[in-house]
Amino acid sequence: MNRPVRGAMMLLFLVLMVAGCATKYDYTIHKPKVVYQEPSQQALSKSLRKTLGKKYVWAEEGPKAFDCSGLTYYSFGRMNLEIPRVSRDQAKEGVEVPLDALQYGDLVFFDTGEHFTGTVTHVGVYIGDEKFQHASSRNGRVMISSLNDSDYATRLLMARRYLPDEADPVQTPTGWARNNGS
Repeated sequence: MNRPVRGAMMLLFLVLMVAGCATKYDYTIHKPKVVYQEPSQQALSKSLRKTLGKKYVWAEEGPKAFDCSGLTYYSFGRMNLEIPRVSRDQAKEGVEVPLDALQYGDLVFFDTGEHFTGTVTHVGVYIGDEKFQHASSRNGRVMISSLNDSDYATRLLMARRYLPDEADPVQTPTGWARNNGS
């Protein structure tokens, strides 16, 4: 075998070895298993409780690890609600909620970028008492933070409601659709 052919074969072999050792991400969006047929604050609370402390991993939507919008996608999907997978898309749907009228389960959106531009880059679930649950890349886990924390107070952009009104469970806010269980 001549040198150029042997060199090309060696290069091909090395490329294939490196490709085989590289981390492989599965960017497929996986719909969560529906556990609660009807969405409610109680069902959301049960789902959120099970995610506390789980690892933050970019582009993950559970159940072992989450990114911020993966957490909201997973938690609402378990209640038979289909919401967009990405935070900036979640911020475009649902029912707009004034920040002084937040209720348990509302999604709160932030610009946590290095330079504040007013662009949605982070989402969490409002859980009452000026607190929200979210998957924090900085802390590497799903946690509860205060809306009054300096990291979030000045970066809160908006809120959206996807849960139907508890007093009227048949109300369907614009922007969400029932999962067909698939």
